[in-house]
Amino acid sequence: MEHSLKMQMTKIFYRIQNSHLISIVRRGLTMLVPAIVVGAVAYAVLYFPNEMFQALITEQFPGIGGFLEAVYQGTFGMFSMILVVALSISYALEKDETVDKMPYYMITAIASFGAQILMTNEAERLSMIGNQGCFIAMIVGVLSSYLFSRLKDVDILSLRKYTVGMEIIPANAIQSIFPAAITIGCFVVCQGIFLALSGGKSIFMLWSDVSCHIFEKVGNGFSSALLYTALVHVLWAFGFHGSHMMETVAINCFSEVGQDVIFSKSFFDTFIVMGGCGTTVCVLIGVLLFARKKRMRNIGKIALPTVIFNSNEILNFGIPIVLNPVLIIPFICVPILALVLSYGAVAAGLVPHVIREITWTMPVIFSGYCATGSIAGSILQIVIIGCGVAIYVPFLRIEEKLYDTRMQEKIKKLVKELQECEERGENPNFLHRLGDSGMVARMLLQELKYDIQQKKLFLVYQPQADGDGKYIGAEALLRWEHSEYGFIYPPLIIYLAKEGEILPELERMLFDTAIGAIHQISTKCREQFKISVNITAHSLEWDIEEYIAEKLKEYQVSPEKLWLEITEQDVLTNSETAEKKINRLKEAGHTLLIDDFGMGHTSLNYLQSNYFGVVKLDGSLTRHILERETNQKIVASIIELGKKLDVRVIAEYVETEEQRQLLEEIGCDWYQGYLIGKPVLLDEFVENMIKNEKETS
Repeated sequence: MEHSLKMQMTKIFYRIQNSHLISIVRRGLTMLVPAIVVGAVAYAVLYFPNEMFQALITEQFPGIGGFLEAVYQGTFGMFSMILVVALSISYALEKDETVDKMPYYMITAIASFGAQILMTNEAERLSMIGNQGCFIAMIVGVLSSYLFSRLKDVDILSLRKYTVGMEIIPANAIQSIFPAAITIGCFVVCQGIFLALSGGKSIFMLWSDVSCHIFEKVGNGFSSALLYTALVHVLWAFGFHGSHMMETVAINCFSEVGQDVIFSKSFFDTFIVMGGCGTTVCVLIGVLLFARKKRMRNIGKIALPTVIFNSNEILNFGIPIVLNPVLIIPFICVPILALVLSYGAVAAGLVPHVIREITWTMPVIFSGYCATGSIAGSILQIVIIGCGVAIYVPFLRIEEKLYDTRMQEKIKKLVKELQECEERGENPNFLHRLGDSGMVARMLLQELKYDIQQKKLFLVYQPQADGDGKYIGAEALLRWEHSEYGFIYPPLIIYLAKEGEILPELERMLFDTAIGAIHQISTKCREQFKISVNITAHSLEWDIEEYIAEKLKEYQVSPEKLWLEITEQDVLTNSETAEKKINRLKEAGHTLLIDDFGMGHTSLNYLQSNYFGVVKLDGSLTRHILERETNQKIVASIIELGKKLDVRVIAEYVETEEQRQLLEEIGCDWYQGYLIGKPVLLDEFVENMIKNEKETS
């Protein structure tokens, strides 16, 4: 029952996390991380809690203070405007819009937000561009993009018939005129109506007035502190800057510090928002010490310097915590627990009152001592952090599982699209797409580059045998076990390497490994064996033959032991350079194979070229050879043709003895498949080969 409930809750969390609105807002907020971190670091340095340092940058080097202030104002001072841009981009990405159409989402969103700001009174405009306008920015950023997207698909508004034959930029600009005009106009009208009803007050000012009125009624005791803590974190959890949204309340209700006052802004900064809102120093410790996934630990390492100074944007948007239905729970509950524990400790006299105002950037432990003048303040912080970590860790584990599930689904979708494109003979062009497929492909490419450099890719070896069951060698098969998402579909690896222009680096690693394996096998097994390695049309665009010759000489391996499988059907098509390279490889002593050989025109051209000594039957022929008489006739024809041309035949995907016997009757030479053996690592392959030698000798 408990397990079933947990599974049901996980499914609910997963659906919420993958909803379009949540994805749009969360992705947009994540885009803000560079600006937010730069601004937070500038602020932390500007207000570093040390009198000597402050005197240094204000008196001796005032230019430094001015520089840091400018950086802060350029980031947090423009927070809402940047947020609008990020959300409009995020919406366009979610719609999988092309690059040439994306700017019009941004232009429309900025203009809509600008209209909202300029209609407020002059005193508020500057602050609304900063943090105070984040509520409006979020609404305008998403809704303006949604409205623009719907309107641009209306034929009568798009003016498409007037843009026939135009270049793409002016065509898109003209097609966006009416959708943008209507969208901006709608927000002007809505803002006008709102200002008329609110007496000229902005949403932020109205919110401040209402919230201050409520807190005046509640008072400034524990109930008020509890409500304040809850509201700050609920707002943050939904993507709004809770601290700034509640700043007026904090100034009016919690500004005093003294022996007779428990709740003050410094009290909250010291005991409630350690590491940032959500008491996220607990998240940092939980991630660094208990996260099972490298991705999580890396985020923690990156966030460490900023969380020390209580700036948690990297954690909030990198994990993410904001708009995350799983982590919202501890994000709200841990600060409330911190409030209860700290209030109880101070009220019971175990910890002194906060008697000094401290800047919010002062690191944990130091802030506890400085604020209370007692080591008891630091001990209380440690106790709260310990409790917070214990609460966060189970939720972080759930988040890891959900993230992995989400990414696995995206990778499966990417693989499926690649397979469909392979069947149609199309180039999927993933790396230039803007949607999920493009982003996942670019992410994998970046990590593939790193793993190639770190030599984390490896080969497995699938044995090939003759009619007597004796191993004649093996095919080397590329494998990439991603540190987070497991084994990646091999054709996807090759696609990413080709499109990402790192195929030479990948193949150098591949040949180095394969030729080294041949050398190792030679020291333990008989001489009559070979290893075959796949190459593609793109493989012939770099100095592959020179590199192979160099490695063969280095490992003292004969070229006859390294066979090369040509996998691309366009290798010989209109390419004199490719033909010359293939010819040089053959002259060097390598046996060349045609992979996935069928009865197509290109395959027959391959045989006519006289470069190839072996063909590997297309798997679609051998898989169904028992039940399809047509397949038997095709295979028999290929084998007969091969004998006349002195070309040997390997049958792949041989999985049953019945398949092998039928292929033998038809005249097949060699076999590869699970019946012969599964792909295994080199050491196991060597052991199997030694065993096979004894059994077949």
